[in-house]
Amino acid sequence: MKRAFVLFAALFIALPFAAPQTASPKPEGREQMSADEAAIRQVSEDWIRFYNAGGAAKVAALYTDDGYYLSAHILAHGRQAIEAYWERGIKAGGHIDFIKPLTLYYTGDLAYCAGTYQATNAGVMVDGRILIVLRKVNGKWLMAAHETVVRDQPL
Repeated sequence: MKRAFVLFAALFIALPFAAPQTASPKPEGREQMSADEAAIRQVSEDWIRFYNAGGAAKVAALYTDDGYYLSAHILAHGRQAIEAYWERGIKAGGHIDFIKPLTLYYTGDLAYCAGTYQATNAGVMVDGRILIVLRKVNGKWLMAAHETVVRDQPL
């Protein structure tokens, strides 16, 4: 846990001041994105595709071995715990409608992406905020930490 806190602290202190290799949503007509940016964005797309197809093991493979998933309901640490959590969500009929990155920053082998998401859980549509911290491991971007916060839903 201490290691994750140090990772978060280092990211939120160092990344905004790092020589920026930053990206944000690409409006049509802008220059082509870098290979790293494309790979980072692909993680969210793969996550949605794997989850909605019922592939909890494939979803878990998008995380580092020591990755975290955090929400108001759970703190899952490690691929096995993350896979078990997503398996329960899939079996309960969960569906991710979209993940919309609002900002994406990366430098070296660390990145983070903040955005919004919408999901349908047990027939109820919810939306919220998402923060994903990624680490490049053996040339591949993986989620080191992933946090979601469900927005207070209107009645």
